[in-house]
Amino acid sequence: MYASPVSSKKEKYSYPRYDSSSEKINNSRCFSSKRFSSSDLISSEVKTNACIFCNEFHAVGDCNYVLSLSLEQRKKILSKKAACFICAKPFHLAKFCKSKIVCTLCGKRHLSILCNQDNSVLKNNTHLNENKDDNNLLTENFTLANNLCCREVYLQTLIVSVENNDVKHYVRSITDLGSQRSYVSKYVADVMKLKCVGEQMVTHGLFGGLKRRENHKKYSIELRNTENNFSCNVEVMDQNKICTSLPKLKEPKNIEELKQLGIFASDICLNENLCLYENDPKEIHILLGADTAARLFTGEIKNLSPDLIAMNTKLGWTVIGRSGITENDSSSTLMSLLVNDVNISDLWRLDTLNINDPAENQSRKELEEAAKEHFERSVKRDNEGRYIVSLPWIHDHPPLPDDRKIAERRLNSCIKALERAEKLVDYDDVFQDWQKEGIIEEVDPMQEIKQGQHFLPHHPVFKENSTTKVRSVFDGSAKERNTPSINDCLEKGPNLVELIPSLINRFRVGKYGDRGKEGNIKILLHKRVVFGISSSPFLLGATLELHLKNAPDHLTETAQQLMRSFYVDNCVFSVNTKKELARFISESQALLSTAKFELRGWEHSPTEDKIEERQEDRKVPVLGLLWNLPKDTMSLDMKSLMKEDKGPTTKRKILSTVHRIFDPIGFSCPVTLEPKCLLQECWKLGLSWDAELPLLITERFERWKMKLPKLNALEIPRCVREDFAEDSKLSIHVFCDASQSAYATCIFLRAESADNTSCQLIQARNRVAPLKKISIPRLELLSCTIGARLAKATISELGLEKIPIFYWSDSMNALYWIKRNENWATFVYNRVLEIRKLTNPEDWRHISGTLNPADLPSRGSNAEELVKSLWWEGPNWLRMPIEDWPVSETIPDFDVVNFEKRKSIVSVTNTTTEQL
Repeated sequence: MYASPVSSKKEKYSYPRYDSSSEKINNSRCFSSKRFSSSDLISSEVKTNACIFCNEFHAVGDCNYVLSLSLEQRKKILSKKAACFICAKPFHLAKFCKSKIVCTLCGKRHLSILCNQDNSVLKNNTHLNENKDDNNLLTENFTLANNLCCREVYLQTLIVSVENNDVKHYVRSITDLGSQRSYVSKYVADVMKLKCVGEQMVTHGLFGGLKRRENHKKYSIELRNTENNFSCNVEVMDQNKICTSLPKLKEPKNIEELKQLGIFASDICLNENLCLYENDPKEIHILLGADTAARLFTGEIKNLSPDLIAMNTKLGWTVIGRSGITENDSSSTLMSLLVNDVNISDLWRLDTLNINDPAENQSRKELEEAAKEHFERSVKRDNEGRYIVSLPWIHDHPPLPDDRKIAERRLNSCIKALERAEKLVDYDDVFQDWQKEGIIEEVDPMQEIKQGQHFLPHHPVFKENSTTKVRSVFDGSAKERNTPSINDCLEKGPNLVELIPSLINRFRVGKYGDRGKEGNIKILLHKRVVFGISSSPFLLGATLELHLKNAPDHLTETAQQLMRSFYVDNCVFSVNTKKELARFISESQALLSTAKFELRGWEHSPTEDKIEERQEDRKVPVLGLLWNLPKDTMSLDMKSLMKEDKGPTTKRKILSTVHRIFDPIGFSCPVTLEPKCLLQECWKLGLSWDAELPLLITERFERWKMKLPKLNALEIPRCVREDFAEDSKLSIHVFCDASQSAYATCIFLRAESADNTSCQLIQARNRVAPLKKISIPRLELLSCTIGARLAKATISELGLEKIPIFYWSDSMNALYWIKRNENWATFVYNRVLEIRKLTNPEDWRHISGTLNPADLPSRGSNAEELVKSLWWEGPNWLRMPIEDWPVSETIPDFDVVNFEKRKSIVSVTNTTTEQL
């Protein structure tokens, strides 16, 4: 629900509600848009169906029954049920499977539970994501994994006493400071009949990508140490399984040492058979996270060996570390529960636009297609031409409360703030206008709230330099504790951020750029889709696409251009003549008005006959960048970076700073490499988000940040072609390079005419080298891979499939691999295979490292060096005639290239036949 003022007098105000029971919402307004600690797991959202192995309604990853089966038995069940041997879903065979699941154990294409590499141990992973609680965003990653190891590793296990209603049980537990929450197994909760005190919404996932939402119950339990001289109350969430059996200390030498020190460790001295367990006495049924453990530790530590220590807690002593005994079949368990309010995934996601693995794209496209199919089945149109759409509800989503109390609290706070700022009347006018236009309507306050109707909180945003001075922003993620928000219950649709590079590419091709924008408490009902709910950008985009597909024949060309020009409610495009510009504006307005969509606030670069337009230095925002209209240039929006950021330098501060540099083109990517490398160093050192960083890292970050204001002088031409003669010869040039720190690619458009040759950067990307050390030749091959991916996307977006394309690398070894279709080892083979599919090997050429413009983004630079380099204009030799381009022989290091050949095993059999 949202609260909205409906009177400029001293009355109370209203909060319109959102009717989610009636799925029919008119969509006639354009909306504005808001839009990885790296993870080893890939998750994609799917509908929860019955488990293929036990027929219970849970994901395969939560199935305990499957863990008791051998690999052969699992495959037999899949075969019997005609299910896929890759994703374990029914109704298709593996050869027809579109899922791009990758096993985390062997890297092959199947679920980890179907891997024959390590079938003897549990492979269970749960990925939790706790959504926003009112205003705070928290992301939880809860990981339980097992793998073979050589030496026994002991975690902080102990035996505690749990009491409930005069019933007392010993339970084996673990202390985990990597977890921010505490957990109890559902088995213990059921056996002890614990009383539920609330619920928590979380999301479960599996290695291969399965993921589902589920409510978890909360309990308050009393824990006591085994000596019965300390007790504490702990709030825990239930969990199907905390983890499987964990080892306990058994080395006689260490046990004797504990006795000599007078240390009583409950998990060592007591028989685990006294504990409550389901299948194995060594099971863990309680996890004490940092929310509890922080008040339990006494700080007393005893060293037992270089790799083993005893730590004292108020619940008893625990032992942690590695043993000195080698075990052949022992399992090591990694447990971690992390809550972050900084989303590093946004940073990595922007870095990988148009260069991420096709497997990830395919998995996401399947989900997007499902959302589109639902839209196409349910969309309708009324007599006025407006489209009526259904919200894409998640199947079996949890019950959605009305959230009226939140809306009332937010309304009261909003009114007080508006009165202090003397903006109450201005904000009230917004809702008055909406009522007049029929966007919202008043509801009888005495009318009973229908099931499914939901109240949305809201707040104003004032922008004096905008055509819309004040607008209302609705919060679809608001919720009370332990309940879902409306966004938790809706499918989000495709990730629209990925559209930005495509739109900017097309925006930079034409000569003229253009942009079109878009008392007593009363209850008001929304009659339009509200921007603020997660699915609204998708619904708007799908509605526009449907409308434009049905355009009349004489407007087909304009409709097609509009389809390639929209990002939510922003329309950006470019044309080559003033006549085209006028025609496009006129036809697009006429076309969209039939569906009650209004294009307004037009801005375009100055034409030759309006010289006075060039005298005013005016910048307008375009898809996160700034467009200087008189100069027709584009630059970064540096306002948020200019704010003083006090306090110590932490990992969170570095991430926050670099995250504010939004550059979908990549022309500033050499500058943003340094903080990304610093973040990686922090990961290597195991530093927490808010720990003060070492002096060396801090000084490097401060030196980098000191140069950032120089980026204000960084402007690139909006138009990538200076000469628009019809006889201009165009060509695409893709440069690739790598260093120990990163690998990079950049793409330039070269336009050659009789009088002039110009060259401009279209797109650039760089990626930090993996933590695991990789040889330079392999990194060079990775740069060629992302170069091929980025080129394919760019060429398709600009419709330049028929012009010549040149790929350049200064790695003779990588070029040797690409040009020869031989049986290379897996790493090289897979990347060469993809490169040869995306490009013609004959188009690859060698360039000296000193002449390669991709060298700069691969090694990085500060802002001052970047501005002086003018690297976005391309190398000077690229403006010369083709016969003057540098030529060099490609003689690789044969020791390096041949090392990557797949090893062959030759078997010779000698058969002797004797005649009788």
